[in-house]
Amino acid sequence: MQKTLLITIDFPPQKGGVATYLSNLCHNLKPGKIFVLANKQGGAEHFDHKQNYKIIRDKLYHQFFWPAWLRTLRQAKKVIRREKIEQILISHVLPMGYIALLLKLPFIVSLHGYDVLAAQKNGWKKYWLLKILNRAKGIIVNSNFTKQEVLKLGISEDKIIIVYPCPNIKPEDLNQTERQAVKTELDLHGKKVLLSVGRLVERKGFDKVIEALPEGIKQVPNLVYLLVGKGPYKNELEKLALKLKVLDKMTICEDIPDSNLPAFYDLADAFIMPARQLGSDIEGFGIVYLEANLFGKPVIAGKSGGAGEAVIDGQTGLLVNPENVSDIAKAIVHLMNNREYAMKLGSQGKERVLSEFQWNKQIVKLKNIL
Repeated sequence: MQKTLLITIDFPPQKGGVATYLSNLCHNLKPGKIFVLANKQGGAEHFDHKQNYKIIRDKLYHQFFWPAWLRTLRQAKKVIRREKIEQILISHVLPMGYIALLLKLPFIVSLHGYDVLAAQKNGWKKYWLLKILNRAKGIIVNSNFTKQEVLKLGISEDKIIIVYPCPNIKPEDLNQTERQAVKTELDLHGKKVLLSVGRLVERKGFDKVIEALPEGIKQVPNLVYLLVGKGPYKNELEKLALKLKVLDKMTICEDIPDSNLPAFYDLADAFIMPARQLGSDIEGFGIVYLEANLFGKPVIAGKSGGAGEAVIDGQTGLLVNPENVSDIAKAIVHLMNNREYAMKLGSQGKERVLSEFQWNKQIVKLKNIL
């Protein structure tokens, strides 16, 4: 493997699927060969100290100077000289692709679905998207859905490699004391627990879950909904729950560290995230579906983006029309009232994750481009 510098604005301790994906990718590459240039952020020093690769932190964007990414270019050049970097890996094709072109080193692009669609919003961005992808020595995508979006642009299939996200939390990470504490604090004794984990944004479909709760509760009286995450859509979700008179059946749990997620997954009877496409905003895959499956839980996903690759309908979970509240409610009730069927889907999901979605099996796909 050549000495590679990843340049990204999404990286832990920042939350999110892209940040987690890139962190796991780096963790499973050869130590001493991968370096990361990422934004300064609170808690970064503690996170960086625990990694087996070097992370360089800086303020990557100018606050008052345009284009703001010129600061990233300058910092990247310093790291390249100091660490004798041989190639570049970028996430966020725009604007990081401009930087990759100017650095004049071989580069690889990591794509996640929404970034491909967002870069086609106008002719200027699409021109540079095509230029960057055609110039790249390789393109890493997180799903076949994302691959198909890239192929629509006329990019050579030979340079595209699907590297699926893999869970980085495991059932053996479960702390029984924490599990009991969550169960007691949230009064989950004797309840049917429907769980969502994700950033509180509109496309995740949590609003549609709330709209489905009245019918769900009618048929499953002890049903409760736990929503783990934070984001700009929180107030809208709470207003909707209040309007539909289900606020007392829903709890939004913010600031939950990843180390505590196993307790929530283990307590759940089913997992749900009926994500939908809103313009260019789309779920490129959905690592949370695999995390829930790994804990033996059946999942409900929306028929949108790459979710159909994370969830096999009728085998590891159920795929629903993410805009159809009745469809979502029926799936919830079906899993809650058919324990044997739900357990079967969860068990099959766990087997699939353990068989297919392990980083040691995904990372070998990159040996020819890194």
